[in-house]
Amino acid sequence: MEEPYSKDGFRKYPTLRDHPLKTAAQWLAGRTADDGYGHLWRVGDKLYDLSDFIKIHPGGRQWLEVTRGMDITEAFEYSHLNPHVRTVLAKYYVQPAVGSRNSPYTFEADGFYMTLKERVHQHLSTKVSREEKEAAHKRITTVQDRLLFTFFTLLVATAWTQSYMVAMSAGIVLMLIINCSHNFYHKKDNWRMFCWDLGLLSSYEWRITHALSHHGYTNTLWDFELSDFEPYVDFRVHSKSLTQRYVIPLVIFTVSYLFFFVEAFKRIVTIAIGQQRVRPENLLPLVQLFLIWWLGCPFVQAVKLWLVVHGTSSYLFAIVGIIAAHHHPDMYHAGDGAFQYGNDWGLGQLDAVRDRKDVDGILLAELTMYGNHVLHHLFPTLDHGVLDIIRPVFQQTCLDFKLPAELAQLPSRYTQWDLSLGVFQQLARTQPRLSVHSKSD
Repeated sequence: MEEPYSKDGFRKYPTLRDHPLKTAAQWLAGRTADDGYGHLWRVGDKLYDLSDFIKIHPGGRQWLEVTRGMDITEAFEYSHLNPHVRTVLAKYYVQPAVGSRNSPYTFEADGFYMTLKERVHQHLSTKVSREEKEAAHKRITTVQDRLLFTFFTLLVATAWTQSYMVAMSAGIVLMLIINCSHNFYHKKDNWRMFCWDLGLLSSYEWRITHALSHHGYTNTLWDFELSDFEPYVDFRVHSKSLTQRYVIPLVIFTVSYLFFFVEAFKRIVTIAIGQQRVRPENLLPLVQLFLIWWLGCPFVQAVKLWLVVHGTSSYLFAIVGIIAAHHHPDMYHAGDGAFQYGNDWGLGQLDAVRDRKDVDGILLAELTMYGNHVLHHLFPTLDHGVLDIIRPVFQQTCLDFKLPAELAQLPSRYTQWDLSLGVFQQLARTQPRLSVHSKSD
């Protein structure tokens, strides 16, 4: 499977990428095998021993515990705005790294992303008050709190009425809560990120498969979300069967209600084979089942209603995730060869992400439908409410680097319908994009 991707810039085809069990643990095992830095961490061209820093890492232990032995350059850069972190990192320096990085992405000091990051840090530090930042954060938490109240109200109503329609309503709100909590598991440890676990998902796993893998290597071979359902659902650009191109796309829109249950099953398997342990938050969905039963609903009926809640949430979550912001023939996908705007990591994000003009600008839609997605990908650890504040800085930087106007324009020229249709077009695509634009176009 390596030959079609030889021009994508990665030094080797990811180990375990095509393993039939697609899990966070497998992705980590493959990355560790490919990078091979033992007990050290690589950032840029240097190796560090962060073992003593794990317990005091402001973001929480998990980020460092799971990445030992890996190149974490991408995650280090997009997770930290403040340049002071480099001073802290330097204390743990061990030796120069031998050989080039496996990743083709660059972070040159005068490149697009590092320039943008420095400007955003300066803007937020000197021109945005603490009160403005707190207000932006409050807007997000208020939305999440209201959704949580609505969900548990509907869950109680489900138990009392034993109505499948009420259970479906609870499932709809659960999907909104889960998507809203996505903003929080990118950040340092906090209780709100566990709202993700109210569904049959795991914030621990998605910090790996989404925050580290998808955000670091969007739409590339290293993106877990690209490989998760291969070879059936295959967004890569290579030779595919007619079934893969035209039949499977229709099937995924009918069986998406199974997604949560498949994820739960894979978690049970990885726990059974010792690749991970049971975590307290994994039990949150079972607490919901117990609540429905405890409120007086017969157990068998409680199980049926619980399945409806999570099946509904699963269906909507999967559909929203697929059509949100990444799959359209205009965007980079593994197999397209060289990135359109060069190897700068930030430019790679612009090549693989699109905003939608009918989602952006509406806070509830942005939080639950992955809106304002370009800036979120560039700065995933920032509060979603802050992203509009830094948009002028982003737009000016795009102009300074002479990038195509459409990358920074607001509103985006894409609609949700464009990206929904783009999913089918991308799944059917077998040839690399024909045009490659330079930064001066």
